[in-house]
Amino acid sequence: MWLFVLNRCPMRDRLINWGLPSAPDCLRCNALAESRNHLFFECPYSWNVWTEIAAKCNLSPNQSWAQILLDLQALRCPRPQKLLSILACQCVIYLLWTERNNRLHRQIFRPPDSVTSSVSGTIRSKIATLRDQPPRLSSSMFAIWLARRSLPQIIS
Repeated sequence: MWLFVLNRCPMRDRLINWGLPSAPDCLRCNALAESRNHLFFECPYSWNVWTEIAAKCNLSPNQSWAQILLDLQALRCPRPQKLLSILACQCVIYLLWTERNNRLHRQIFRPPDSVTSSVSGTIRSKIATLRDQPPRLSSSMFAIWLARRSLPQIIS
């Protein structure tokens, strides 16, 4: 996660700045140049995943990378809610980066709802591993996660 916070991952905009030949377009939307800010969460594909997961954590989704980091630092809520929110953000970032790399290196393309399902499964698995610690924490995190259904898809 810290590589993304410090903007140290090899996004296409950085590769171009280093003088390496690379197409600038985002591998998901093919509309704008790939950068950290675009990938997290200005890209419509990423935004779709983030809004679904943020809603399940009772977070107000934001497209600004800097604002998301500030919002997570400033969360004033019970510990299980805060840990779940941070975990959800980390999972979304990890799985969006994995999706980007799968498209680039393996030509494997998944729709946003498939990535959202993977994020949800990863979060549930991680919460389950916390059972050895105070069970109240993991139980509270599960309750929050399961209490909120995902947002209905808006068909236009």
